[in-house]
Amino acid sequence: MATPAADAVLFFIPDLGGFTKFVTETEIRHSQHIIKELLELLVDANAIGLKVAEFEGDAVLFYRPGTPPTLPELVQQAKAMYLALHAYLRKFAFTNVCPCGACSAVPCITLKMVAHFGAARVMQVKDHSKFIGRDIIVAHRLLKNSVAVVEYLLVTHATLAGVADGDREIASFVTGADTYDALGTVEYYFKALEPYRNEVKVEPPTPVRLARPHLMKRLMQRIEAPIEHVAQRVIDLPGRMQWVDGIVRVELPGDSANCIGTTHRYVRAAGDIAVMTSAMANTDTTFELWETDLKRTFALRWLLTRVAEGKTDLVVELFSGSNPIARLVFKAFVERKLTACFARSIANLAALCERTAGPAAQSGRQDVKTAGAV
Repeated sequence: MATPAADAVLFFIPDLGGFTKFVTETEIRHSQHIIKELLELLVDANAIGLKVAEFEGDAVLFYRPGTPPTLPELVQQAKAMYLALHAYLRKFAFTNVCPCGACSAVPCITLKMVAHFGAARVMQVKDHSKFIGRDIIVAHRLLKNSVAVVEYLLVTHATLAGVADGDREIASFVTGADTYDALGTVEYYFKALEPYRNEVKVEPPTPVRLARPHLMKRLMQRIEAPIEHVAQRVIDLPGRMQWVDGIVRVELPGDSANCIGTTHRYVRAAGDIAVMTSAMANTDTTFELWETDLKRTFALRWLLTRVAEGKTDLVVELFSGSNPIARLVFKAFVERKLTACFARSIANLAALCERTAGPAAQSGRQDVKTAGAV
């Protein structure tokens, strides 16, 4: 392999695909959070001395000046990023509790990568540097191509001419070419990445459940707001400060979104309570969230049901463990105060949702209803 020219540089662009364009504030906020985490994950998976030139929407423009990596190294780099991405997606699918469009679409996210070796100059604009020249244009234009598979590594002929050990890997690639205005025909090789998917090893979280749970109390509330809006209020742990009765603050281990396994602590004058988000189930008409205290003595079930005219029926159920003495103590000393606390909390939740849901919300919510064990 010849010594590279002084302006020689490898451009390497991982590009995320499969995103839907979301319209609600929640979906936009969540999609931005997810994209940020995925782009950071790609940067962290860098193992061949790539440098970040800039973030471009759903892609990262990496570069490496001078001698490029070998083709086997490029393949291993692409594989590492691919496996890291899909491990994240698999874990997200196991632990996600948010039913919004952005979070529901995460399992559909894909990854393609383009590698192109050529020449480029750098233009300085105030404190920012930007690559200019034909080869950086080639690298970007190749993100739009006729490759038939969804997830792949694409390597141009120019790249193969500049890297070493291409013969050991090229047999697993397929040839292709596309023609672009002002660039002409660009020939390349591509390698499908989907066969690596079976190497992704992520185990689902261990379920946190009560042994033989016993229903102690059920409360019901009609909320004049859409189920999607109510669900977002329920899963927003810091936001519970706005409606959970009697709490001083909510303590969280970090700033990540609520998911299966997330723990939080309610700080109250009457004593702190540490809780884990333990399960979720979602259908077109219902949203169900379970929370279990860390001592596994009680669990809460939040059940939302879609009803006509953009309204939601909320059911909150409190379960205790199998200890009969604990149930007697609850009945004697806790039930009345706790029932009143929950009744005020879900009434606060209803008022908050109806005030913030916009035109879809209706007025005149119904009073809270309570029921004992069944």
